[in-house]
Amino acid sequence: MTKSFYERYWDRDDKQGQLSDFQLKWPILQKLIPKEKSIAILDFGCGNGFILREMMKINPDARYVGVDVSRVAIAEARQVLPNLDFHEIEDGAPVPLKDSSVDFIFSSEVIEHIYDTENAVREWSRILKPGGKVLLTTPYHGFLKNLLITIFGFDKHFNPTGPHVRFFSKKTLFNLLEKNKLMVEGCGYYGRFYPISHSIFVLAKKLAHE
Repeated sequence: MTKSFYERYWDRDDKQGQLSDFQLKWPILQKLIPKEKSIAILDFGCGNGFILREMMKINPDARYVGVDVSRVAIAEARQVLPNLDFHEIEDGAPVPLKDSSVDFIFSSEVIEHIYDTENAVREWSRILKPGGKVLLTTPYHGFLKNLLITIFGFDKHFNPTGPHVRFFSKKTLFNLLEKNKLMVEGCGYYGRFYPISHSIFVLAKKLAHE
């Protein structure tokens, strides 16, 4: 199941300390990290805490929380960031945070690894304060890129032993967010060039009323 897969992943000796796509995404995404003091920021799928450390450089006055399915990853994150709040979670289970308790959620290259994506996004909406925002990224799948993948790289891209279990188009990603009262404010792309970009990023805001 999902948890055992990622326990093996984070327990590998050859895993990278820095995220493989960090240099592609961080020059763009760091500009969207809020700088207001005393806000609560959640890293959903925090891994070993690498991005949390980078966000703390941008906003050292925020309160940070990290969640991940891997016990191994959480243990590593706690060693590096002992003063932060970390939780081990299950795919499809509730996030152990109160309703309307988070101002900002960051989740990069995570949603494509989740089986129960509806639960994940519903939980984001639940724990976000009205007006709170979520910044997420996921590999981009548009018509031209999908066509090229089908012709030249289908077996590699859809490798059944790989970690990706969901593949989003812009339309399906937006629909999932908006179904859960998260209205898209903006989006963009990084890596390579559009329309064969590596990933899409989306900034969405929770509606202030039901």
